[in-house]
Amino acid sequence: MEHFSYFLTALTTMFIALTERLDDEARERVSKKSIAIGATLLLIMGLGGWAVMEFFRITLDGLKIAGGVMLFIVSIDILLGKRSKEYVAQKSLESVDVDSLAVFPIALPLYTGPGAITAAIVLASEGGAVEKVLLVLAILLVYGSVRLTHKYSSTIIRLLGKSGSDIIARVMAIFLAAIAVEYVFDGLSGKLEGLRELRG
Repeated sequence: MEHFSYFLTALTTMFIALTERLDDEARERVSKKSIAIGATLLLIMGLGGWAVMEFFRITLDGLKIAGGVMLFIVSIDILLGKRSKEYVAQKSLESVDVDSLAVFPIALPLYTGPGAITAAIVLASEGGAVEKVLLVLAILLVYGSVRLTHKYSSTIIRLLGKSGSDIIARVMAIFLAAIAVEYVFDGLSGKLEGLRELRG
């Protein structure tokens, strides 16, 4: 339960960091879209991920490397404060910007990253019908919980103020960068191990 609470706190903090300059209506649209896209993607990958990956000839290690690179780019953007220039206009926000922000980087790779996709694929492949149903329920519960925490994001942003939001955003970006590096090195380690097995 403690790890789950930390997980929700981390995701909510990153959501706040990426949407702090949006108005309440735009933030709500980003929340709904990102949760729907993230949950749908994880369900698809969990139930049919092996087939998708085999079709595109993608390995789990390759997925970790790609996800890590994307997360690292997002973390650098947050640290440098570029997100507001890319996603938010001076006074208004076009729908295309909201859609783009909801898909990347929030839904993918922040909410549905290589770690979550790998876990879902492994759990689905190792279990039967009952385990698959439980996996679906678990995914819906997690994303439902994240969606509920988004409801308080506007209040949190107002309480923290601009300076507080900026500080938390940059601190969390450092952790996000560290997670990204771990993903990349895990993927590279797996690739190198595969090459050693082929040569051996």
